[in-house]
Amino acid sequence: VQAERREGQVVVTVTLTNTGAGHHVPTDSPLRQMILLVQAVDSGGASLPLVEGARIPAWGGAGDDPAQGYYAGLPGALYAKTLQEMWTEVTPTGAYWNPTRILSDTRLPALEGDTTTYVFETSEVSKTSEVLIKVSVLYRRAFIELMAQKGWEVPDVLMAQRTISIDK
Repeated sequence: VQAERREGQVVVTVTLTNTGAGHHVPTDSPLRQMILLVQAVDSGGASLPLVEGARIPAWGGAGDDPAQGYYAGLPGALYAKTLQEMWTEVTPTGAYWNPTRILSDTRLPALEGDTTTYVFETSEVSKTSEVLIKVSVLYRRAFIELMAQKGWEVPDVLMAQRTISIDK
């Protein structure tokens, strides 16, 4: 994680590298996901607005409570093999036994990485104070909507986390 101030903004660059597995991550079922969350907050704890960079798509959990795993719209990325059912066009799906097609494969290959950049607008408070950048990588075993339908209460697993601060 690297961050710097530039003309009323904080620019955060995150590089994830798959160094510990001899295969793509996440692997196994196409239900599996790795979620990258990127947050920037001022010294008062207020989130800085994202003005440029990727956001978690709707299937990352559409809802109002990030503490419950609903991350859609937040700064970050999802790493997964995304399938679509051919007959129903349901996306994403984990029903690989039905005829499906691969819409995208953003998993991290062995010994390779991915770099993403996020630009946050600084507030009046954060222009003259410290800004905290918190980056979390989570592992999710299945789509949150499916887990809710099935009544599975399986929390996301924190794989890695880093917090850095930028002075004024």
